[in-house]
Amino acid sequence: MGNETKSDFEIKTVVNPKTDDSDYIREVAEAKRALELWTMEPGFQEAFLAAPEETLSANGLHIDPLSVKILCVHDVALDYQKRPPEEIPRVVRRYRGFIREKIRERENMARDYCVPKHPAFRAWRGRQVNRCWAELGSKNAALIHVPMTFELDLGCSVGCPFCGVMAGRLQKVCPYDEENAALWRGILAFAKETVGEAAGQATCYYATEPLDNPDYEKFADAFFEIFGVVPQLTTAASMRKPERTRSYIAAALNKERRIHRFSVLSLEILHKIFSTFTLEELLCVELLPQFSDAPSNRFAKAGRARENTDALHVEEDDGNTISCISGFVVNMAERSIRLITPCGASAAHPTGEFILAKEHFETLADFKRVVLSLIDRYMQPEFSKEQPLFLRPGISFVETAEGIEFYHSDKFRLRFRGADDLSPALYHDVLQKLRIGGRTACDIAGELWEEKATFPAHVFFILKKFEQAGLFLEPYELETQKTL
Repeated sequence: MGNETKSDFEIKTVVNPKTDDSDYIREVAEAKRALELWTMEPGFQEAFLAAPEETLSANGLHIDPLSVKILCVHDVALDYQKRPPEEIPRVVRRYRGFIREKIRERENMARDYCVPKHPAFRAWRGRQVNRCWAELGSKNAALIHVPMTFELDLGCSVGCPFCGVMAGRLQKVCPYDEENAALWRGILAFAKETVGEAAGQATCYYATEPLDNPDYEKFADAFFEIFGVVPQLTTAASMRKPERTRSYIAAALNKERRIHRFSVLSLEILHKIFSTFTLEELLCVELLPQFSDAPSNRFAKAGRARENTDALHVEEDDGNTISCISGFVVNMAERSIRLITPCGASAAHPTGEFILAKEHFETLADFKRVVLSLIDRYMQPEFSKEQPLFLRPGISFVETAEGIEFYHSDKFRLRFRGADDLSPALYHDVLQKLRIGGRTACDIAGELWEEKATFPAHVFFILKKFEQAGLFLEPYELETQKTL
């Protein structure tokens, strides 16, 4: 063990077969497959626990049984957490390093890569991210809040009964002809200019199946030319034309090593994927168990899954969502733009998203006009001090000895603590004014100056912190309430 290097403990998602040791890659790929069998193959867990070596061998794996137990069996994993690192098998350390890199990359996307350069867009997205922490709690950790994404078709041919965004049937695809190619490149260039590199984190699907479009590869190639990024692929049709899938994944990973995903709709499809692709080919492909027989399968209670709870393993609690977008969904087939942001799925918002606006465009000039008008209409860099302030419904608050604590159905607690010139009592005073509702920042600052000689700058500072935390209704939400 004394000759090990850092690479023995970590493996990056940029695994490159051209430079990395083949045995190293094989180890991590086998650990990944063992976990896939554990979570997706009915009966595997029982068979493994009864006859570990025979079960692994029957599935073509050479990984040692202890490593599988450490990765899969809760009690064994807890036991080895207490042991020194040198007692943990190398394959376990390598696989965990691989997972750490994936999680770190997702965190970097949400925190850094997806932040728009446009000041108003950046501030609005930040408020939506923080609002979702309050409303969704830890579930928000899985949401990237991509500022822009694309649909190359109108509808979807797969029709999954659990579809969280209730995609309609496939009606139209956008061909990569001369006109659409020029429009596509123009849209991407404008997105890069306006939204910045954050637009390069977009996918080329949302309420669609990417491989429904026969020209998907051409759209993705143009995307890569402009952003230098391969759009992440999630497909439920990986086995429709396996060679097309294999060719695309291989070409994509040759350009940029990132994680793609196959939605696995049945045990039969899972077996076909296992027999068609090698362990190494699937190393950077997550397999998502989207069928009820899979031991780890749970569907978010959103979209069509809300209507099919008896037939599916649906999470019991409301307030879930699969929407990862706080920004624009551009549909190239329909030539439309939707502005959306996540929320908990409910009867009012069954797909777990607020759809703030939808407009159409025909030309690149139209597209630019619509995007800029939506930014101007819905996204403020900061609230006016003359804007009436209302705390979001459903958010509770309590005064503490240190300041204020906000929470939403016990899902998430946000604490504001007094310090220096901003005492806990000042937070209490500001909260008491906000509880009335409808007062502006100037109103609150003026009243506290008259009543307690509180410096207005201190009041404005606290209100700004609350604003950035997403605790206030947005101006467009106030307008909506007025029309109800």
